Amino acid sequence: MALNPPPPQPSVGQALRSHPDELHCGDQLGWWTRPDRLRLALADGLGHGHEAEIAASAAIAQVAAMPEHHLEEIFLACDQALRDTRGAALAIVDIHPQLDRLRHAAVGNIRSVIARSGLIRRLSSSRGIVGAGYRDLRAESFTITAGDWLTLFTDGIQESAEVLSGLDDATVSDRLAEQLIERWADGHDDAGILIYRHA
Repeated sequence: MALNPPPPQPSVGQALRSHPDELHCGDQLGWWTRPDRLRLALADGLGHGHEAEIAASAAIAQVAAMPEHHLEEIFLACDQALRDTRGAALAIVDIHPQLDRLRHAAVGNIRSVIARSGLIRRLSSSRGIVGAGYRDLRAESFTITAGDWLTLFTDGIQESAEVLSGLDDATVSDRLAEQLIERWADGHDDAGILIYRHA
């Protein structure tokens, strides 16, 4: 009996860089695969340094502990888990490759962007702090097509940065993510980025 080949590894790149004066990084990230889904998460603990790292790491750990839960449920659990921390901004994306769909939710100042044929779409984020309450969280669904780029990045990278410009022929890798931080980070905060290209 022939075995089904394993699914291809998703095209994901990641990079973190701490504040220039800190050993600890207040931005943290993670990504996880399931048979039908890829989940990406990026957290930015308030401020920088060790306490910010504790908050962001707690958020990512909570996301990792809930692989089968809906995004709204995960945010509620994270809000409770971070109550005794500084709190964090958080973005989570579920990508369903076979359906060419993604589902996105965010609280705070994580930037989430889809680039398609040179057109940029910025995804919305709810007001608030995970760990101190938020409002009007709405998970949104979008179509994603082959060749589309998705990036999540923290406010240590300039908001106006054209992080996905000129990448049409690039290969997704951690090194590419590191290069984007080197180019676009403002040097006054931690910086974190996740990049994904849809096959």
